[in-house]
Amino acid sequence: MTQTARVYAGALYDLASSESLEDRILGDLALFSQLLRENGDYLRLLCTPSIPKKERCGLLDEALRESVHPYTLHFLKILCENGTLAQFSDCARQYRVRYNEAHGILEACAVSAVPMPQALAQRLKDKLERLTGKQVELSTRVDERLLGGVRLELPDRQLDGSVQTHLQQLKKQLRETTI
Repeated sequence: MTQTARVYAGALYDLASSESLEDRILGDLALFSQLLRENGDYLRLLCTPSIPKKERCGLLDEALRESVHPYTLHFLKILCENGTLAQFSDCARQYRVRYNEAHGILEACAVSAVPMPQALAQRLKDKLERLTGKQVELSTRVDERLLGGVRLELPDRQLDGSVQTHLQQLKKQLRETTI
């Protein structure tokens, strides 16, 4: 995470929080992220130095005026004017981090060798919520290299119960064992 993202997103979060707009702004940032994913050239266009800043900000205004809160629009225009719009995804992520901290939300990703059944994902989510006392937003991902088991990726650590890791640990123990 860049220092720019921390500063800009922190300022936006502080402003949104002071006016109880955290949820609205979070939704706006997600909307703009989706817009960028669906239109890959749009960010490139907004970051093109040969197009005057006023014109690029006008494009933002035209595309988003009716869709997002004025704070979000002004935030994006500031990024555009300062030549830091390319760091938008880091800013959005940092805003999400601040939001999660303030609302007691823990993001976690369960990685397994095969798609995790919904019932198992729900049990894992429930257990994490009991252990942490936080609301857990659990996503799942498949990594066939794991062979089996689950690796749980949290913001500050990784809990690895995968077969791959157990086999690596066993291999290391066997190498270190003298007969």
